[in-house]
Amino acid sequence: MPQLGPTSMMDPFVEGWAKEAGMETGTLSSILGGNIIGGLIEIPMDMFLTPLASKIMSFILGGAGLLLGTYTFKGQGRVQLDTMQIGSRIITEILDPSPSQIKEIQQNVGNLIDGVAQGRWDKIAYSFFRNPREFTGLVGPQQPPAEKTQEKPAGTPKTEETQQPGIIIRL
Repeated sequence: MPQLGPTSMMDPFVEGWAKEAGMETGTLSSILGGNIIGGLIEIPMDMFLTPLASKIMSFILGGAGLLLGTYTFKGQGRVQLDTMQIGSRIITEILDPSPSQIKEIQQNVGNLIDGVAQGRWDKIAYSFFRNPREFTGLVGPQQPPAEKTQEKPAGTPKTEETQQPGIIIRL
């Protein structure tokens, strides 16, 4: 009977690949599935947390996963391997900041220091959590914008406009 773990559902999909690679199906599933699950865990962190907080949470969650796999799930095979693979995927996220993330982290640290010095809890909170205004670019408007009608000044001759892709024809 195969061992069950968070990534065991991938076994039938990678079985042929694992045989071709000369490794156990469970090991390949743990490698691939652990990276996929770890990446899925990072999506909400990156969406709702600033880069500074996301890196801190990656370190905490990844470290917790590695410690859990090392001490709590010791000798439990598949569950231990999956937990450690997910934890290692999450913790390595702190090692690859993009140049824009480095700038944002510097800004977040500056806001955190300013917030503590000024006693402003809003600055402290926004150095860890994204400002709700940042989501307006991610989520489109709820209703389509109303079309604006331009009125022509009195005495202007009426013209009809027909629009074709890239061409405006005035009749």
